[in-house]
Amino acid sequence: MPTPNPGIIYATSNDPHNLTGYPKNKNTVSCFNSSGLPILCPGAPPPPPAPVGVSIFPNTLPTMRVHHYSLDTQYDIGHNWVASLGYQGTLSRNIYFHQNPNATPAASGYTLNPQIGGGDYWGVNGSGNYNAMLAELKHNFSRQFMADAQFTWAKSLDDSSAPYSEQDYPYNPSLNYGPSDYNVSKAFKLFGMWQPVLFHGSNAWLEKIAGGWSLSGILNWHSGFPWTPEINVQNGNLYCGQCGYSSLPAIYLGGAGTSTSNDQFKTGSNYPKGGGAYFSVPTYTAYSGSNFGSSLPQSPGVARNSLNGPGYRDVDMTLAKAFGLPKVPVLGEGARLEFRMNAYNLFNNLNFNPTSISNNIANSNFGVATSALAARVVTLGARFSF
Repeated sequence: MPTPNPGIIYATSNDPHNLTGYPKNKNTVSCFNSSGLPILCPGAPPPPPAPVGVSIFPNTLPTMRVHHYSLDTQYDIGHNWVASLGYQGTLSRNIYFHQNPNATPAASGYTLNPQIGGGDYWGVNGSGNYNAMLAELKHNFSRQFMADAQFTWAKSLDDSSAPYSEQDYPYNPSLNYGPSDYNVSKAFKLFGMWQPVLFHGSNAWLEKIAGGWSLSGILNWHSGFPWTPEINVQNGNLYCGQCGYSSLPAIYLGGAGTSTSNDQFKTGSNYPKGGGAYFSVPTYTAYSGSNFGSSLPQSPGVARNSLNGPGYRDVDMTLAKAFGLPKVPVLGEGARLEFRMNAYNLFNNLNFNPTSISNNIANSNFGVATSALAARVVTLGARFSF
């Protein structure tokens, strides 16, 4: 084992108090400098350790803050009609922003530490906000039927929608600011439930046998999730060789269609001449092994998530039939057996997977969705309760 050096931290399994009881192994000796990075131990044979990935957190982290705001007002129209109008909003600050630890130094022209090959840097300079108008109209009909309609008009903005997503501009989060990955600007729901009582009073036993029906359904429609047209960079690298950034938002030239229909995402009809006719490559400096992108900042392309994806619509329904059981000891008088059928996407509507849109402007199928969400699904179930 090398002679200890006060400026080096030695780590080894040669601890005489090790729990395994195995003999000491001098090959397990590792050395770290005062920064906590692995280095070549004094007297050890070459080569030195390869670059390592590190996870870096700031020495002090401000508290993540999410402020919630809401306002709601209801009005009884009469005849069992109730209308409501509300507002809901959030303001987020000090949210985690994920990037490669070499990306920002490389973009700024600094010489990189050869011992750090990549990893994760967790900043807290992320931010976001959400604002929504909520409108609702509810009515209780006669004969055990109710219906409720809800409409949401909203916008969600942030500079990164997931803690593990590395955005295109790590050195300047404000360039990534745009609609959230899950932003839905308009959403409508209509749902209802019918639970008829067929027999009353002295015919309670008939109700247990022939009654107990329940029918409910919900119509969902929303305007779809956003996406970003991009271009893959030359050599597949930005900022540095192992930074992992390989794409940038393209620059919009105009002239493309704006349809969000299913037909457009089947054929890419918004871009009949191909993506390259409507978008261009932004100015950038690719990593070549001798430069670290010192000409940055890049020329920003379109805003993140600036295009709308295909809309979504489906109808889900549930049909249930409960049979009441006679009053017996232990089970009591409320025991019953219920059979249920759930149908999801009852009318088998085509809903494209928003994450499958081909967003590389160089692709021949640019703007085309390549996969769909689930088709009709029917499940059956039974439940005994007492």
